[in-house]
Amino acid sequence: MFTEELQLAAEQDNDIKDKTYDHEVIAEAECTGFDFQNVTFKSCRFINCDIERSGFYNCKFEKCDLSNCKFVDGYFKECEFIGCKANGADFNRATIKQSVFKSSVFTYALLNECTLDNSSITDSDFSSAVFSQSTFKKSALKDVKLIGAEFYRANIRGTDLSDCDITGIVISRELTELRGVTVSYYQAAELAKLMGLIVK
Repeated sequence: MFTEELQLAAEQDNDIKDKTYDHEVIAEAECTGFDFQNVTFKSCRFINCDIERSGFYNCKFEKCDLSNCKFVDGYFKECEFIGCKANGADFNRATIKQSVFKSSVFTYALLNECTLDNSSITDSDFSSAVFSQSTFKKSALKDVKLIGAEFYRANIRGTDLSDCDITGIVISRELTELRGVTVSYYQAAELAKLMGLIVK
């Protein structure tokens, strides 16, 4: 149903609005430049889909598999990702506003130059994800695995990472990414090792 409605929207130059897609397998869909409003995807599997430069407004992804799909230059506002899997998904240069990620797995996801604005990530796994040159604004992270995640030249000032697992995170030699970031006492001891300090 989604593929047919996508084709019809393309032919009529329309947005996709007020729809619910349940347990669909969406393979190699070309969704570049579409706008989705009030759309819910439930237990859908996206396979090699190209969804670049598309906008999502008040949309919900629930228990979906978005692994290895492309959301480059995407715009997400008031969206929810609940119980999703998006391993290796490409969100480079995406703008994400007032959105929620909960109980989801985004390992090895690409979020270079991504803006996370007034959003939250809870109980999720972003291990080995790449956030290089990304910007976090007024966003909350709680119980997030960031093991081996890369924050090279990212602006995360004001972000509280004290409830997250930041073991092995990758940052610049100057450690400038950590300025203004809140960490726990234990995390501070681990991060001190990056500066060559030995904490007893």
